Amino acid sequence: MTSHSSVFEKDVLLDIAVNIIPLVIMLAFAVLFWVVDPWTSSDLLSRVLQYALIVLPFVGLAILTYVAANRIEVAEDVEVGP
Repeated sequence: MTSHSSVFEKDVLLDIAVNIIPLVIMLAFAVLFWVVDPWTSSDLLSRVLQYALIVLPFVGLAILTYVAANRIEVAEDVEVGP
């Protein structure tokens, strides 16, 4: 077994790109809602809910992506065969 210093190598990044792309999209929407503020007449509760509906799935997907990258890296390190 070989030891790798980084989880995010080129092969692993290609494998988890399906999770990185939605992370970028969610981050873009969070920034867009912060800059443009389409619902200016809304109260504090609706603003908190608006950001919670973007930030909580973002955090969950980021954790899931990190765990998946670790699992993929471990699976690639396992030698198969005699």
